[in-house]
Amino acid sequence: MTCIGTVLLELDGITPCIVKRKVNRFVVEAELQGYKDRMVKAHNTNTGRLLDIIYPGSVLYCVKRRNPGKTEYSIIGSKVYGGSLINTRLQEMAFIKAVESKLVPWLKDCILSRTQPVVGDSKFDLELDCRGEPLFLELKSAVLRGSRGEAMYPDCPTLRGRRHIQELSKLSGSGLRTAIVFIAAFPGAVYFTPYDEGDPEIRKLLLGAIKQGVMIKSIGICLDVDGTKGKVRIYNTDLPVIL
Repeated sequence: MTCIGTVLLELDGITPCIVKRKVNRFVVEAELQGYKDRMVKAHNTNTGRLLDIIYPGSVLYCVKRRNPGKTEYSIIGSKVYGGSLINTRLQEMAFIKAVESKLVPWLKDCILSRTQPVVGDSKFDLELDCRGEPLFLELKSAVLRGSRGEAMYPDCPTLRGRRHIQELSKLSGSGLRTAIVFIAAFPGAVYFTPYDEGDPEIRKLLLGAIKQGVMIKSIGICLDVDGTKGKVRIYNTDLPVIL
């Protein structure tokens, strides 16, 4: 599948990395492609297990970190599925760019108010200002691809994900506007659906959240890499959500 669509972000300094082993969920040991035996440690921001993406021999797209610590590189994506954007920070940046560029019809009246808003004891990803009314929004990374081309979340049990859905449901029940957006981050996703084998509670919680007034949406983005340069593209601004 080819990554096509409107460009949201442009990236540079990309180096393919061949996975040797996972040190843990957030650190991968890899060999820089074209540099035999040049082993590096790369940081993964995605909290999923990513078993279908990060495994010995798979090709990742890495960039050198400006301030390297224990890891010299950051993982931004994967060659799997034709260009998966697995870096959650870049997913958020791409979503913000899409909103600011008025590319998302159901958020056309909204602008970014702040990131990491705190409401009571809860912290969310974004707060948007929609004609003077706040909208509290949480982004979730759906990089698991099903056999029918569906994007799925989560690929493992997620207490954090459950908590966010419950907190947004509570806020919505109190009269505030809230939303959860699943980022289908590979080319050609046909719809989004929860992955019950990853966490069977998520579907139930989402159905309950809808009853409380939480908006559940999904968008399709992907990573287009050419040499050392890359483009994050949006190809569907309102991907069907099947619960």
